[in-house]
Amino acid sequence: MEFQLKEIKDEDIWQDFLLVCQEKTFLNSWNWGEFQKMMGNKIWRLGIFGANRDPLSVALVVRVQAKRGTFLFVPHGPVTKIFNFQFSIFKQEILKILLEELKEIAKKEKCDFIRVAPIWEGNEENIKVFETLGFSEAPIHMHPELTWELDITPSEDELLMKMRKTTRYLLRQAQKNKDIKIEKSSDLKDIEKFQGLEQATVNRH
Repeated sequence: MEFQLKEIKDEDIWQDFLLVCQEKTFLNSWNWGEFQKMMGNKIWRLGIFGANRDPLSVALVVRVQAKRGTFLFVPHGPVTKIFNFQFSIFKQEILKILLEELKEIAKKEKCDFIRVAPIWEGNEENIKVFETLGFSEAPIHMHPELTWELDITPSEDELLMKMRKTTRYLLRQAQKNKDIKIEKSSDLKDIEKFQGLEQATVNRH
């Protein structure tokens, strides 16, 4: 199978591709790239295309300047819609093509290193793909490596029943506490309040 890599500059092509991908996060979205540009970071939206000229895989690339050096970063990518993507030979080919382009960009942008952080399962097969291409494990995380997801489509009673007895008790006690208020807001100023509460929680832990 022949592949072609080129930059994607059409938002519809990018977003339509992501819609058919099962594994992706907001870090792959078009808007995350726009946010990075607003933060002063240079970006590239790269796509790997097959013979039918449809994208098979995409990668948002961000140029990051930090104390540890200037580098290219691919957050939660590359992303693919290929259902047989578990085959290591296909993964390796996609990454090889992407890496060749990243090296060229890194030279032009005078970067110190390249960092790729896909949301692939950390199994032996995937680790071997990266090792074969010369990657090594990063010493620190850029984003959380493990996350907990909760399906909130069931009713509150169903969600509570699936929780531990202690968790259910604490939630019900909190509901009875008159000092605790649950508020919804679309006011941007309230984000500062939320961040304050979040930082207080971080400090306690």
